[in-house]
Amino acid sequence: MYELFDQFSWTKQNKTITRDRHQVPALGNFTYWSYTVSPAPCPMHYHSNILEIHCMIKGKRYSQIEKEGVINNYIYTGNEAFLTFPFEIHGNGNQPQSPCEFYAFQIMTHNPDEMLGLNKKYSNTLCRELLTLKHRHLRLGHSHLQYLRTAFTFFSDMTASSIQVGIQFLTCFLFSLQYLTPIMDSQIKAINEGIHQSITYLNQNIREPLSLRDLADASGYSLSRFKVKFKDEVGITPAEYITLQKLEYAKKELTQTNISITDLAYSLGFSSSNYFSSVFKKMMDYTPKDYRNHFSSLASKNKKSF
Repeated sequence: MYELFDQFSWTKQNKTITRDRHQVPALGNFTYWSYTVSPAPCPMHYHSNILEIHCMIKGKRYSQIEKEGVINNYIYTGNEAFLTFPFEIHGNGNQPQSPCEFYAFQIMTHNPDEMLGLNKKYSNTLCRELLTLKHRHLRLGHSHLQYLRTAFTFFSDMTASSIQVGIQFLTCFLFSLQYLTPIMDSQIKAINEGIHQSITYLNQNIREPLSLRDLADASGYSLSRFKVKFKDEVGITPAEYITLQKLEYAKKELTQTNISITDLAYSLGFSSSNYFSSVFKKMMDYTPKDYRNHFSSLASKNKKSF
């Protein structure tokens, strides 16, 4: 088992401000994730003396936490917060992750006297309140998400003065956690088997012409029931999911093969290379050509560095 930390990132999908960038006492990574593809599951890991908070805006996310040799499964969705406490072993297991949008940040608890620039009294109070929270799954109100949006907006400037303002909003959010309504019975079973089968079928036939009827048949549901059930389980419509998975496959092909963009577009069922390029640009913030040039050269540089 090992500790796992994200690196600084500033892309359309992942904006992560690391501690060395913001230099705020007791604050680790502060992240905004806007997934337009399903992320790979995160392996089981832990954080020493770090409390980690995920605050969902939309979509669904699955997590696992190991406690006394037993792995408990959880799901959290829009307007909900989910906490993992210091040294807890957690991850996503092999659950397929849905595209989702959320804020996440880490609070370092090893020095209770220095929390977010507060004086010793309030710093100790905040640390104690966070570590003694009775529930890990909480209901968020509109104002709580607005605190985080505003805090991250100020942090995004990455100047000392704007970060100081952002800290005030983040501190308000943290002190309010003890008053949030807990969500009970949040432990879940694995994703619905029928929907899981449809996702497996999609991944196995990603380069084939796919219809919603094909996925519905794979799930065992009627088409109308499948559409409703899929969105309930995954958080987006099956049509959106198909597009996102095709784009994820396209990313790998663009960086790992020499296939032409036109051939790739047609192989994935797009009506033209222009339409494929416009969809890709909208979702990935790069044209297929620019994505290939940037990330293929980046991968090449990384190989040379070893």
